[in-house]
Amino acid sequence: MNDYLPATPALRSATAPLTGPVQLHADRVLHVQEQPEPVVWVPDAYGRMVPVSRTHADALIAAVPATRPRDLTPQPLVDSRAQVVLAAGVGTGAAAAGIGYGLGQVIAPLAAFASSGALWALALVTVISAAARRPPQTTTHVTNHVDARWWGRATSDTRTR
Repeated sequence: MNDYLPATPALRSATAPLTGPVQLHADRVLHVQEQPEPVVWVPDAYGRMVPVSRTHADALIAAVPATRPRDLTPQPLVDSRAQVVLAAGVGTGAAAAGIGYGLGQVIAPLAAFASSGALWALALVTVISAAARRPPQTTTHVTNHVDARWWGRATSDTRTR
């Protein structure tokens, strides 16, 4: 059976096979115009060249607008506005660092004086309180008495008074 016939069995059996000469649309146009239409070769989507009638090619050219030429003049690496913003940020950061360093140089001795003064005062209070709580001194005398004997033997005696 022919694949171009309808898929339903009822229509397939009712239709007779087609026979006879076939006239194509391009042949009909040729008879009307009596001169052949020029054929041009244009690239398809895959890069192959395909023949197309001139009228269809003109319609394709009208449908696809021509691209404008690109501006190929060299551009600066960094935008000028970005350079200004970057310079302002770097300048502000440098100024803040300088001010912070200067304040640190002024405040550091004051902080050292205050903390060391507090440390000396705490040490003085600790020494005075320890001296006040110390009991009176007592003297302890320890006497060690060692008697050497024969064959490397010795006895010792410790007395405390």
